Amino acid sequence: MAEQTLMRLDELEEGAAKALVARVDGKQRNIFVVHKDGEVFAYLNWCPHAQDFIDQVPGQFFSGDKKLIRCGKHGALFAIDDGRCVGGPAEGQSLVKLSVGVRDGEIILDA
Repeated sequence: MAEQTLMRLDELEEGAAKALVARVDGKQRNIFVVHKDGEVFAYLNWCPHAQDFIDQVPGQFFSGDKKLIRCGKHGALFAIDDGRCVGGPAEGQSLVKLSVGVRDGEIILDA
């Protein structure tokens, strides 16, 4: 797997998410990265139910209380830590989780 530096961790505030484009499985893909409780998570920016971007309003990835990822199209709710649907029309489905980590202050994607 090839590693890619996505961004510096200090460019993504705690409790925030950011849309990016990265090479995943040899293709340019829309992804998003979440910084929550000191950890970093990344997913393909694609709702398995709505077949569309999670952030229908660019950059808006969360439920009102910021405890869950929310699809802007049909309101499906996903856990931040593993991408599984916890409510709404995508029940039984999950976001595609990507392998990320932090090294030397940079968010690194293994893709």
